[in-house]
Amino acid sequence: MTTLQILGNACAALALIVFLWPLQRVLSQYAPLHSSDDRWARPALYSLVPLWALLLVALACMVANGGFDWLGLGRPALYPLSIGAAIGLAVATFVGVGLYIRPGMLPRAAFFPFVCLAPVATLLLLVFGLNPGLAGDAAPRWLRLPWVVFAALSLLGSAFFFGRRAMKAGLRGVAITVARFLPDGPSSKQALDEIASKDPQRDFESLLWRAGSNARHDAHAAATARLRSHPDFLDRLASELETGHVEPAVDFVCAAQLSAEERARLAQPARRAMAGWVDRIPAPNYTTRQHLAKLRRIGVKLFHGLEAQFAGTGVDFSALRKEFESKVSP
Repeated sequence: MTTLQILGNACAALALIVFLWPLQRVLSQYAPLHSSDDRWARPALYSLVPLWALLLVALACMVANGGFDWLGLGRPALYPLSIGAAIGLAVATFVGVGLYIRPGMLPRAAFFPFVCLAPVATLLLLVFGLNPGLAGDAAPRWLRLPWVVFAALSLLGSAFFFGRRAMKAGLRGVAITVARFLPDGPSSKQALDEIASKDPQRDFESLLWRAGSNARHDAHAAATARLRSHPDFLDRLASELETGHVEPAVDFVCAAQLSAEERARLAQPARRAMAGWVDRIPAPNYTTRQHLAKLRRIGVKLFHGLEAQFAGTGVDFSALRKEFESKVSP
């Protein structure tokens, strides 16, 4: 066995371990907890990035060992293609994880194959490609073409998504989209100290802003703890929903982990908060299309979070959501 085969097999084995342990742990941990927000995304990337980095190295070893010579392309062209395939398949796996954790109306079991399809197929291709003596030349034939087609479609889909995003929002829009899912980096002691200095009775709204769905994990946890230290936390939050600044209060409710009792107490105030927010949306002839588009983005996110958070409480947001959609439609 050559050095490239040993390196490729070692990377494939480590990738299998990442797939079977950290990634499955993310799925089991976040699927029942965060179906209404994107807090699963960064932990998923902590598994997917090393998984596909290892698979990329293994694919490069397979290219160097002649495992893709059947495509009829020169090896200088196969290296960038293997990198593109790994990137496209990594994005496809990320989408599969998202569909599994946030399945919508379908059962989660329907999306689990999408989580497994790209990494498992790639691992099988590597096993057969790096070790042709395992099953002879016939074994990979049923896998080669489907894998290439799926990798190509994944890469084209990724390029289309980010290209369309770049055309609509520019490179800054793409950077913002990517940055949402990047690791937080070291926690900011100054920010946490500032949250700790807030008085939950005097600075309740300020803490709500810091505990929203876009907050860093550590800041969200610290601000939530300060909010819950308010002696009348539920009544104060209900009051903020109905008479205060709606957006930070509703965003916090969407992102928070609420007990059944808290969900029952806050469902109606949350609906009344959104009813007032929708009622204040200006008519199209009194505002700009850009402002309506901004309100549409905010409202879609808030309604999605509220409907997921308060499902089963008996409070219906559907009629209010339809009114909202009619008011922000061009």
